[in-house]
Amino acid sequence: MSGSVFGVDYGTKRIGLAITDPGRSFVFGRETLVREGGNDAQRVALLAKEESAVLLAIGLPLNADGTEGGMAAAARAFGAAVGTAAGLPVVFVDERYTSIEADEHLKERFPKDTRKRKSMRDRAAAILILRTFLEHGPLR
Repeated sequence: MSGSVFGVDYGTKRIGLAITDPGRSFVFGRETLVREGGNDAQRVALLAKEESAVLLAIGLPLNADGTEGGMAAAARAFGAAVGTAAGLPVVFVDERYTSIEADEHLKERFPKDTRKRKSMRDRAAAILILRTFLEHGPLR
């Protein structure tokens, strides 16, 4: 299947978003949504449709040993809701260390601006989720 993949870094306070180009060679950060409650899945689905995505890649926060905990279950439920709302297939991507990696990258780029780093962390994590998907595929 070709076409753009919409990446989602699901969190309890914010949702980071990213998209690939249709050829899946490049990844572009999109906005970070502040969670509002009941309509978050619909908001993400609408943005994915606006971007003409053909697939949703949802970050799955696994435990260090690879098992799934409560946040992974919440991410799976959220991914299913977005997929249903958007009418798109959903894959899950191991995101164990994406937030830490995103933080490190942003510290290099903005060493003194903690506010800027915080505002970009979730988007940067969504970018890393998509890069992981492009390099390694979805979780099996």
